[in-house]
Amino acid sequence: MISNEIAIVGYETALIVFTKISFPKKWAETNDDLGNAYCNRIGGDWVQNLEKAIAAFKSALQVYIREDYPEDWARTQNNLATAYSDWIGGNREENLELALLCCNNALQIYARDLYPQDWAMVLNNLGAVYRIRMQEDEVENLKTAINCYKAALEEYTYERFPEDWAGLQNNLGNAYRELYEGNRAENLEQALDYFNAALKFYSRETLAQDWAMVQNNLALTYYDQGQIELAIVCFRLSLEICTPTTLPTDCLQYGGNFGDKALELGRWTEAIEGYDFAIKAVEQIRAWSCSEIRRQQILQGTIEVYEKIVQACINAGQIEKAFEYSERSRSKRLVDLMASYNLSQGEEIPPKVQKLLQQYEELQRQIDQERQSHKSENNRSDTRAAWEAYNEAIASLETQKQQVWENLRREDPVLAGEIQVNPLSLSKIQKLIDQPNTAILSFYTTNSDTHIFVGQQNQITLHTCTGQGLDTLQAWINQNWLLPYMNDSQKWETQINSILRELAERLQISELIYQHLEGIEELILVPHLLLHQIPFAALPTGEYQEYLGDKFIIRYTPSCQILEFCQQRDIVGTFNEISLQYGTVEDAEDNLPCARFEGEQLAKMYNIPPENRLIGSSQATSNKYRQLAQQVQVLHSCHHAQSRLDNPLESQLKLADGSITLGQLMTPSWRLPQLVEVFLSCCETNLGTPSLTDDILTLSTGFLCAGARSVVSTLWSVNDLATALFSIFYYQQRQEGKNRPEALHKAQIQLREFTKLDLNKIFQEVEAREKQLIRNRKKYPSDSIEYQQWKLEYNMYTKLNRQIKKIENSTQQFPFSDPHYWAAFICHGLR
Repeated sequence: MISNEIAIVGYETALIVFTKISFPKKWAETNDDLGNAYCNRIGGDWVQNLEKAIAAFKSALQVYIREDYPEDWARTQNNLATAYSDWIGGNREENLELALLCCNNALQIYARDLYPQDWAMVLNNLGAVYRIRMQEDEVENLKTAINCYKAALEEYTYERFPEDWAGLQNNLGNAYRELYEGNRAENLEQALDYFNAALKFYSRETLAQDWAMVQNNLALTYYDQGQIELAIVCFRLSLEICTPTTLPTDCLQYGGNFGDKALELGRWTEAIEGYDFAIKAVEQIRAWSCSEIRRQQILQGTIEVYEKIVQACINAGQIEKAFEYSERSRSKRLVDLMASYNLSQGEEIPPKVQKLLQQYEELQRQIDQERQSHKSENNRSDTRAAWEAYNEAIASLETQKQQVWENLRREDPVLAGEIQVNPLSLSKIQKLIDQPNTAILSFYTTNSDTHIFVGQQNQITLHTCTGQGLDTLQAWINQNWLLPYMNDSQKWETQINSILRELAERLQISELIYQHLEGIEELILVPHLLLHQIPFAALPTGEYQEYLGDKFIIRYTPSCQILEFCQQRDIVGTFNEISLQYGTVEDAEDNLPCARFEGEQLAKMYNIPPENRLIGSSQATSNKYRQLAQQVQVLHSCHHAQSRLDNPLESQLKLADGSITLGQLMTPSWRLPQLVEVFLSCCETNLGTPSLTDDILTLSTGFLCAGARSVVSTLWSVNDLATALFSIFYYQQRQEGKNRPEALHKAQIQLREFTKLDLNKIFQEVEAREKQLIRNRKKYPSDSIEYQQWKLEYNMYTKLNRQIKKIENSTQQFPFSDPHYWAAFICHGLR
């Protein structure tokens, strides 16, 4: 491996001297060698290695033209065929057809009578492509592959070319094992004969990787024959050589094969053994990749292995292990970001990173300029989640910004391998539960079921919702919750109660409470996939008019590991509640009268000084927001925000002169180690569609990454007046000594039970203020600054009055009793 790495460096260095113009032949030759070195590389990302190999071979072919260099052209065509047939990036079907074309190109030069050895080599490769070809008839492709291999054996004899001969024996074994036409038993016997013949040359001592490959193939053949014990022996032999750290790509394949076959047989212990190898291999491959996007692709491509091992552990009755693996699979992108933050918290930002940050901020400024013509309307709830960019100019800038963000992440300590993020054991997770009456409810959906792990300080139990798998539960949530919200929010509002009632039945909430939650008062929820979008507090319990939020105090976390990071931060700086500094950002676009009222009430409660209040378009700018966020311990944002489901990093807090995006929050320039609590009293600040890896990238999780220990956020577009009242109730409860989830719980109940009579009291206060403002205004000439200031405040109170009167004129006794008003607010992180 080391010599191959040195070779790559050597070839790349040589290409600085051997340029295409000055030394064309040497340049082509070096590119061909570089391509081969990347094909054989063990370290790094295997997909990127093959991409680089293909690029190098294509470069060589710019000089190696068939007419001028026929042999070199043919050799490179063959090399390119091998790279294309192995490459799983791009369009797999097209790659294989390109490999076929390259093989046939090479055979135009490599005739048997002139180049017998090269002819046999290309036929072997041609057979390999036909064996895995996706186009045309599968059986015919396999028969063609067998004919190619057998023809090649006419030249590749054991006496003259033993290694090539052994490779062809293995290839023929695979082709016969996969051939279902004719006599299946005879085909399998034939396959065994070929594999055992290959082992005449492939020994464990001299060619261990090839020997292991044949052991895996023998295992699959024995399994097909029903010789299960022999299959298990061979799988284990292959994994003795191909370990997660030495040959992770092979280990992933062989461990996955072992796990799959054992799972089919109901041999859970062996299934766990195989999948454990595969998972360790996935995590090694991922660790070797220095690209954020590629790491996500690796995980998304292999996430099924985690689902399968969770199921195998459950079937084996190993609930603790199942829980650990389920936790190990989720939110890895967020976990990496938080680990990086914790590692580099006190350090200066390196110059290279500073430069990338400047590029990023400049692109953001350009996007903000484009967006200035798209202003929000008058109500918080008018801001809908956007599926796509406003126009092509913004889309183009966002693409550029995404690339800079990717480059920024390449400088990250986790991606650079400076820090290893280890998964949590059950005992460590249980230490996060600091009260005997608290339980972690961790949800995990597999293909067939949804499992709910109930973790307490001294035990873990499991509740399974049978039949509620990915295509039933998760697809149902998408169809009945997310899409209706996106497409027709008013209709969605009217259906919330019935949707939540059905979801509670699907998740068996009443049975869950009865069987697992006796004596529990607080729940820490770890949702999975689209369950992140569900207001659990509003799920009916089955008792008369009782919600889950009536029975339990509830807070959320994207994963237990993220909760642990928040707890570690809390040790860094403990703040006295009395000495906390508060800051507010209010009505940044001058169109949310209730947000102004909300900010005013908070300022009175906590004596917030004017310099810690950013009010309206004259003050609430992006730079001032950042400065305030770096100074205070409690940050309250009440203005417009927007979720971007199509491009989560572009979700934004809308401010006077532009916006702050999720991508910005997740860069090293946003380090907020002193931030204890953030309240995002805006729309959709925790609305997002998690990827297959369960990374919920929202403004709420962005603040957790930036340093906040706790974030209160919203799951959908919230009503302006209801949100202002909820925020005031929440902070009143905090003043009375309630912790965050308790205050949230009490505020939700207060808002639900709030009557028109209660509203009338506020109305009188607002009306009195309105009259006072008229008197204040009259003291000054109409063209004076003072007059304009009083007029601005008067206009705000007039609009607020209008909203209050609208509610007063409704027929409802409890105007905010519907979950639409109170259930959107959730608390992430620490208590």
